[in-house]
Formats: sequence, structure tokens, C-alpha cells
Amino acid sequence: MKSLFEKVAPAGYVILLGDQNGVTIDFLGDPKDEKENREAGLYLGSVWSESIEGTCGMGTCIEERRAITIHRDEHFRSRHIGLSCSTTPLFMPDGALLGTLDVSLLRPPDDKNSQRLALQLVNYYARMIENAYFLRMYKDNWIIRFNHMQAFVEVITENIVAVDGEGFVVAANDRALRELTGPHGASPINRHVGEVFDLKFDQLMNHALHKTTTILPVRALSAGLQYYATFRAPEMSTSARGEKTLVIGKSAPKKGNTSLTLDYLAGTDPQMMRNAGLAKRVVNKDISLLLIGETGTGKEVFARAVHEASDRAGRPFVALNCASIPESLIESELFGYKQGAFTGANSKGMRGKILQSDGGTLFLDEIGDMPLNLQTRLLRVLAEKEILALGSETPQRVDLHVICATLRNLEEMVRAGQFREDLYYRLNGFTITLPPLRERQDRALVIENVLAAEAGSDSMRIDPEAFGCLLDYTWPGNIRQLRNVMRYSIAVSEGGTIGVADLPPEVVRTAAPPVAKPVIISPPELVVLTESDTKHPEYQAVHSALRRHKWNITDASKELQMSRSTLYRKMRKHSIIPPNEFL
Repeated sequence: MKSLFEKVAPAGYVILLGDQNGVTIDFLGDPKDEKENREAGLYLGSVWSESIEGTCGMGTCIEERRAITIHRDEHFRSRHIGLSCSTTPLFMPDGALLGTLDVSLLRPPDDKNSQRLALQLVNYYARMIENAYFLRMYKDNWIIRFNHMQAFVEVITENIVAVDGEGFVVAANDRALRELTGPHGASPINRHVGEVFDLKFDQLMNHALHKTTTILPVRALSAGLQYYATFRAPEMSTSARGEKTLVIGKSAPKKGNTSLTLDYLAGTDPQMMRNAGLAKRVVNKDISLLLIGETGTGKEVFARAVHEASDRAGRPFVALNCASIPESLIESELFGYKQGAFTGANSKGMRGKILQSDGGTLFLDEIGDMPLNLQTRLLRVLAEKEILALGSETPQRVDLHVICATLRNLEEMVRAGQFREDLYYRLNGFTITLPPLRERQDRALVIENVLAAEAGSDSMRIDPEAFGCLLDYTWPGNIRQLRNVMRYSIAVSEGGTIGVADLPPEVVRTAAPPVAKPVIISPPELVVLTESDTKHPEYQAVHSALRRHKWNITDASKELQMSRSTLYRKMRKHSIIPPNEFL
């Protein structure tokens, strides 16, 4: 308002900010004209509703919900005939009327057209107020600002979208709504950001967190239009101890906290979100759950989250890895034994894992490695809800929910006679497949959450180049490997920032160079490469750009239209070493 007043005050205008009822809640004007302005109704606290004043700028704007100029004798009351009032409505993000912004002039020219510029100016500032209100209202959300013109996207905020921690659009300003609503009237609200733009949620987070100056070309899928966008992360919140923290998606648990919820584990990956949603639906049903996934994808952690989400949460969660126990011991571990059941047995006997999980959940990891003779006994327990310990003659009733996990193909094992078919169908009441980390669409979120969990109370961040290496790595060990990498990188880093040098070599080395006879090029362009590499089009493009820019990575990356981290990775891929690093 002050900025607007500075522009219009020399021409004699005053500014009124009104609420949705037409009450002036703020006023800017020249003090020397205070008496004359008050007589005309231009003062703080004046009421301009149409029910009281009839046709007038603020009142008619509220009724018609559009920008309007009421000029001289268009006013209903005779005492306002000397005024010209240009007013525009202010809207909430949900379309509700927030108030009005008005510029009024005493003794204007007779021609109404003289107020066109005033109306355009007040309209422009009203949109700025709405956008500022939007950004403040959604400060805890991810923000996408986009424009048709790349040069203006950082200085003119025309279209704004707010995205929640799960990647769903929760709000958009009026202009963005009009731009993104498809030909069939499909609103972007409540849709995943990947359904609105050709943009994955982890890309949004990566750019917002680590590349604040990035202008990214994006396409609106509904209208097929090209835009340029910038991104903003949620504001940092202040903890009770005065520390600045950023919560990404679901809150990351502190190091050592085993209470991981299904929603937290799902992140914003569509498949994991479906997995969590389906698990919640069957969690209290008498349905066995089978988890399929590569090693390190978090099968036991997911099983524990299912247990915590169930009515059995206060009872035991007992895990047994069928592949880690010798076949001679697995029976006693699972079923327990009475005292004196066999030579070397504990003199007091032992309650097996099944009895230990009575009333709770039994998690059998690597179920495909269970011996066939024990599969028969387990099937009986599941069918009759009774267990007979080794050396015992009296069965005991048990109440338990069984969750199994494997990375093996149980159907093929059944066909090969290596796994009981009846047990397979008893265990496979409901199957959930956990995707490997390399296929998850929220890798950036997973990396940030694991970093937060491993760092504990320490403040840690990952620089953009290192973050790019983490995103591009294939993670054969999945989340288990990621946790180990984060622990190592936190331990060796300095200053609270993890750089490329702090990452293990296997993470940085995304592609090993082929073994071939090396070719040495004399200084000043001294590099080590292979004969086959020199003929590769990508090698030639990268090497030529680096030479043209005298090995300046920033300038070469701009010419190649790629990020500096991507250029570094391509240099490693083709064994291109800058002259100043060769020795």
C-alpha cells in the first residue's frame, strides 16, 4: 500500500483498504486534505457497503466481485458525486472475498477514461497483496511459481501452486487455477504434482532444497503448455530450544527411534503410498501378509509399522530370520522346547518365537529358506492356532498375526517342490511389493529423512553436487546401504555439510571406465582416457566444451546446458581429468 501510495499521491489520490463488509480498515492520504477527505467519506473506519451508501466503488465492487470504477455522478449519494473511485476485490486462495483495495480522487476530470490507468494500477497491486497473502498462508508447504516467460519468473509471481508434504496440490492462486484447469474442468487441487506437471515430487524437493536459483522448464499436462518455474521449500520452523528445523514430508524420527509409521515409510512414492493405504485397510483383519522386496528395502521395518498401526500395537512384535539360523536350531527357536527335550537344551526349557509373539505379531523374514519339515508344523499352527513345543505333550493356544517376507519367488519354489503349496496360500493372504530405492519417485525425500534420522540432534546438510551423486546412484543395497552411507558421510564430513569428497567412492563412481590401453594427451590438455572413449560423441562434446572454456566447469556446463554435478559425473564416466588435478 505504501508503494502504491508513493506512485499515486502526487496526483492527489488516497488509498483505502476495505474488509469484506466494506469497512475501511486502513487509509493512506495527504494529512493536509484530512478535513475535505473526511467530508467525502475518505477516512479510516468509514463504511462503504452498498446497502448503506448505494452505488459506490467499494460497495459495488463487493457486490459484483470485479474491478470497477465508479466515476463522479455514478455515485448514489450526492455528497460523493465529486469522487472517482477505482476499486478491485481481494480474494482468498479458496475464492472467498478477503476485502477490497481502492484508490479515490477528489475533483477528478469529467472523462471517466482518465481513470483507466488508476484501475490497472490498483489491480496490479491487489494481485501482489493476494500473492503475498498466499505465500504467507502456505509457508509450511512446497511452493511452485511459474510463468510463460523465463526472464520474468523470478521477478514477477503470476502463478503460484502450494504442494503438501505428500506431493499433492493443496492450493493455487486464481491465475494458476485458470492456467491449470483442463479443457474438461479438471482442477489441479487434490491431485498429485506429477499429474499436474511433467515433474516428479523428488525433483521439486531437490531443486527447492539445493538449487534455489534454478529456473526449470515444466509442462502443464492438462493444457499441454510450456512454463518456466522456480521452487521454494517450506519455511524453517523454530523448535522449543530455538533451533531451526525443516520437516520434509512426514516428520523424520530421531536416531534410535523405532516408531516408524506407515505414512512416514510411504513418503511420497505412489507405489509406497498405495502399499501403506492397503496395509491400513487389512491391518486388523485376520489376513496374513506377505512382503516381497530386494534386500535392504525395509521389509522388517514395514512389518513393524503394520504391527504398530494395528490393535496389537501394545503386544510383542517378534522377528525371526529363517536364513540366519542353522536348520538344526530353527525348530527350537520357532516352537520352543521343554526342559530335557534334547541334549544340550536349557535346563529350564525355552519359549519359542511363536509363543513369545502370542497376542502380537510374528515376523518371519526369508520365509523361503524355511526347511520343508518345519513348513508342515508352521502350517498346523496357523490352521489350528495351537503350538506343541519340543518334548511337550500338551498343545498351547496362541493368538498371533503372521507377516512373512522374502526376496525369492515362492511361486517358482512351489512348482519346484521346494515350498509347500498349502502353506504358500495360507501365508499369501495379501501381498505387498516394496520397490527398490532406485525406482522410488521420492528418493530425495528418503535421502533427506535418512540424513535427519542419522544426524540426530546435529545440523547436517548435503551440498548440491553430492546430492546429485546420491540421486543418480543405483543403490543395490537399497535403504540399508543408504543408512550406512549417511553414517559414514556424517562421520567424515566437516562443518555440517556433506560434499562429494565425503561420499564413499562407490557412490561417486557411477560408471567404471572400460579397461583399455590408455592414451596420454600432452599438456596443457592432459587427460587420461581410453581409445574407445575418444570416439564417443558424449566424450567429444564434453571435452571440447571444457577446452573452449579453459576447463572452467561453470562456463562449460552452461554451454552444454547441464548442471555442474552432471558435468562432473560425465567427466568421471569418460575419465576426463583437468590438467591441474592430474598430478
